[in-house]
Amino acid sequence: MVVVPCVLTAAGIVHRLKSMPKIHKLVSNIKRIDEAYGEVLKATDSLVILNISESSTQLAEEIKFINWCRTVQPGAAIVAYTRNHKLSVLNYISALGARVIISQYESSSTFTDLIIKSFSSRSMLSSPMIKNILDTRISGELTVCEVQVIGQLFLGHNVSQVAQSLGRDIRTVSAHKRHAMEKLGLQCEKDLHVLGCALLGK
Repeated sequence: MVVVPCVLTAAGIVHRLKSMPKIHKLVSNIKRIDEAYGEVLKATDSLVILNISESSTQLAEEIKFINWCRTVQPGAAIVAYTRNHKLSVLNYISALGARVIISQYESSSTFTDLIIKSFSSRSMLSSPMIKNILDTRISGELTVCEVQVIGQLFLGHNVSQVAQSLGRDIRTVSAHKRHAMEKLGLQCEKDLHVLGCALLGK
């Protein structure tokens, strides 16, 4: 279990995890997100508890890390602990396959319950506040191709440029874009641009 703290430490979450039977010896407390990459590589089935920030610069790093986990260490389960309640951001984290999304405004007992449930559940879990927000989403986890396409679009590339960059047919890229936008609940290009700016820290 890898914990990238800051807010988690302040909320007493790390202390709570270390006091839980069968878990306390497994907790690896990481100070910065760049240290987490090496820790996650050590164990194929890591449970990574990651603070998702409201700061767009830090959010970009956290999203990059979740994407890296998904491709390099797909056995790692991400627990997103967040104060960021923007629907588009929560949709994106959910669509990237986070195992658990917990609001920082929930009680520590809710946090603990969801962590324990995450060990036996393969479906996404969320705290009550997050569940209420996500109930409005369209649903569905993004495919690897959709993540690649949407990532390029976030960088400001158009569909033709993405198709050329990924070596795919423009119609295929357009279909991936359309499906990704539907899953993320994005209605138009402006919504896509706003989400891209939020996730890339622009």
